[in-house]
Amino acid sequence: MAAMDSQMKAMREMHEKMVNAKTPEERNALMAEHMKAMQEGMAMMNMMGGPGMGGKPMPGTMNERQRMMERRMDMMQSMMQMMMDRLPTPVTK
Repeated sequence: MAAMDSQMKAMREMHEKMVNAKTPEERNALMAEHMKAMQEGMAMMNMMGGPGMGGKPMPGTMNERQRMMERRMDMMQSMMQMMMDRLPTPVTK
């Protein structure tokens, strides 16, 4: 759980950097770091596994499994937001 919290914190910090980048050049400079954070997040989620996700059933009580699944979903949502924020902003006329 501590490793997951640390990963979520790193992903949030990376997201903040991306959002706060003022120029496309700044954003591009952060892309490698951003991709590394995303890959580490995916690796962690793959290790967590879960029924229906190709992993083994999670050990622990029902409450522990519920908390783990909630954290996994939070991480997935965070990663999806990071991917959306990477898209170029549409130009409206």
